[in-house]
Amino acid sequence: MRSLSAAVAAMLLCLHTVPALAAGPKMATAPMPVTEIHGLALPDPVAAGKRDAAMRQAGRRLDGARPVACRYPALIEDKKLLRLVNIHSRKNGLDPRLVYAVIEQESRFNACAVSPKGAQGLMQIMPDTQKLLGLTEPFDAECNIAAGTRYLKAMLDKFRTEVMALAAYNAGPGAVARHGGVPPFDETRDYVLKVVDRYFYLRQRYPVEDIDVIHKQLAARDLPSPAAAERP
Repeated sequence: MRSLSAAVAAMLLCLHTVPALAAGPKMATAPMPVTEIHGLALPDPVAAGKRDAAMRQAGRRLDGARPVACRYPALIEDKKLLRLVNIHSRKNGLDPRLVYAVIEQESRFNACAVSPKGAQGLMQIMPDTQKLLGLTEPFDAECNIAAGTRYLKAMLDKFRTEVMALAAYNAGPGAVARHGGVPPFDETRDYVLKVVDRYFYLRQRYPVEDIDVIHKQLAARDLPSPAAAERP
């Protein structure tokens, strides 16, 4: 995934230095190919596999490489929160995998989280933004996700690409507009890189079913077995 981060970093630099490149299509609600996101190419897994095989054949050891999954926290197994992510992502025309990545980066799914700057709840919404969104209960999981997804959708509609929308979500739309691209703030660039990196990983892991499949698997796990259901 190091090459992925380098690719995203290159795109961020281009967006900052050439504002015209910020324009692009809106996020598609249907799954897109996992090797591309609005022109940003991902490493080809087939080519990477052939490269690794050739390196092993040449005698190079790859045992020290850390698995990609180890870069991230384990996916949460909270059916209620996953259900809320799915419902409000779909309602606002967002990919649930993107929303999941945002919440994970913002609060690690801690509904009571408060940042040093005062952002609150799962999606870390600032008090002034809460007023604009009509959010009166920032620590209520559903209210917070409902408001946060509406705000993220508004940023996407305004700035047209996921990278720009994420930058605006973190630094504010005014900062993105003033700089004509991703603001030159280390915090914002790091935030965008991490969220996009996780989003790509989730798309690769769930290319068709997306994050919905997690909720379905958890729900199926809790269903009683036929034998148990027949017991008195």
